[in-house]
Amino acid sequence: MDTRPTQYTVRQLGPADAAAYRALRLAGLRAFPHAFRPDYEEALAQPLSWAEKRLAKEGEYWFGAFDRQALVGAVCLRTQAGRKIRHSASLNALVVDPERQRQGVARTLVAHLIEFARSLEYIRQLTLTVHDGNTRAEQLYDGFGFRQFGLEPDAFLHDGRYYAKQHRQLKLDSPTS
Repeated sequence: MDTRPTQYTVRQLGPADAAAYRALRLAGLRAFPHAFRPDYEEALAQPLSWAEKRLAKEGEYWFGAFDRQALVGAVCLRTQAGRKIRHSASLNALVVDPERQRQGVARTLVAHLIEFARSLEYIRQLTLTVHDGNTRAEQLYDGFGFRQFGLEPDAFLHDGRYYAKQHRQLKLDSPTS
């Protein structure tokens, strides 16, 4: 795991951050269309109000990494309601400014999300999905202890090619690396 200090500030996002979040998301979808299930053109057609609602949705905690005032990355912790399933939450929608790749933004966000999930005390495990073959993302999640527990073949289609999706889990009662 990379232990270099970061210069990023992480804070929770809300509807007031919608324009910056939308721009970041669109940049990520454009630069890495094979890494995300949403389609760039479909996302571009969504109004700003879509992003405002997304950042305000109950049970979802959005975090942004900032370099000074600039939003350079975002991630979501999606929790579940109900006594039988609330112990399991998911890491979703991790996106980093294409100009900030390999600068510790994703690592900073994932570390923050894991610590936040632990602070809630009722979450016992985190899950996520990543398209099979996204080596950089796989290495990032491996570094935090996420382990694959399933593979969904042909989970999404991009440019005529089907991609499998890995399902991964991190037990929060286990120490992370």
